[in-house]
Amino acid sequence: MKHHTPVDRHCSWGSGGFMLVLLWLLSLQPQAVHAQQTGLGVDLSLIDGVELTPANIFNYRLENRGQQSQNVLVRGRVYYRQSALNFTYEYHISLQPGVTQVSRDMISAPTWNFSGPALKELFQQYNKLPQGTYEYCVSVYPPGTSPEYTPGDEPQSCVYQTVDDLFLINLLSPDNDAKIYEYNPMLSWVVNYPFASELTYRLRVAELKTGQNPQNAITRNNAMYQDNNVMSTSAVYPVTARPLQKWQPYVWTVDAYYKGILLGGAEVWKFTIIDDSVMQALPKESYYVDIRNEVRNIQYDAVGKIRIKYQQDEKETDVMSFLLRDADGKQISLKTKSYPAILGDNRIDLDLETEVRLKHLGKYELQVTNSLGEHFMVPFRYINPDFVK
Repeated sequence: MKHHTPVDRHCSWGSGGFMLVLLWLLSLQPQAVHAQQTGLGVDLSLIDGVELTPANIFNYRLENRGQQSQNVLVRGRVYYRQSALNFTYEYHISLQPGVTQVSRDMISAPTWNFSGPALKELFQQYNKLPQGTYEYCVSVYPPGTSPEYTPGDEPQSCVYQTVDDLFLINLLSPDNDAKIYEYNPMLSWVVNYPFASELTYRLRVAELKTGQNPQNAITRNNAMYQDNNVMSTSAVYPVTARPLQKWQPYVWTVDAYYKGILLGGAEVWKFTIIDDSVMQALPKESYYVDIRNEVRNIQYDAVGKIRIKYQQDEKETDVMSFLLRDADGKQISLKTKSYPAILGDNRIDLDLETEVRLKHLGKYELQVTNSLGEHFMVPFRYINPDFVK
């Protein structure tokens, strides 16, 4: 029995050792597949931030970190976020060990697939992409696959780009911030696309409300007038549309389309219809109004600003607080809530152009309150300085 004991131990260790070696070898297989998969790489840095065209879409580097050449499949995909617009291509290429700088001339017959014929024409014939943000991804597939290989493990690189051809459509008339007399103005623009004859346009006109800038107004407000199928580069504001009003600022812009695909838009411009006879009679600047003695008997015109005269005889220092209301009594927020005053004569300039946006010739009331609780009411008519000749 003593002679057999070492033999039995040796046999037992040999069986267990064999199993351990087998498990170790099996555990290495996924690592070998992973190493094979990561032996390829894609570098899109040459076209990062560059709008794609048929001439530069293949300007990237492919890397083969192996020791032998590989005949790989390359697939590229361009797709727009929140849109059905997309296209793909694929081709085979033999990669030598190291880095290969790919170019259009190296690829003989890529296979293309577009989401629609208009996008294909736009890109391949006119070298343009639609407006918006797209993702461009390039994937490299190794030659052949093992049972452990799953799609999605292939090397891939992506870049993002936003197309916004703001200056390929330029508005012409009315000028930005124009003062016009026509209630049905001619709106015109010019387009710098070489295929302008193939385009249609969307024209929009909207109100500019208090506190808005032109871009916010055209984006958020319902259009006073909108035509989605303008065939030329001008249009007259129609008599059938909602009538434009004097002294109300309006904004307008134009977007260009190629067979239903948005290419880009113009800047947003502003215009206002004015009455020349009214402008001639308007004062050109405000004067200092004595809020203790004068405001009860006057109609004060605030040309861009309210100028207040205040005689302070009670205290060395005082604080004047302001409260602005419109003709309906609705409170309007001011940036300047209060202003210091000293003993004696005080002159206070409240610049309404920087404080708040008021309607031209609109009726308002400013309440001024001192630290003693005295209230002084200043009813006034606001005059936009831009409308004064």
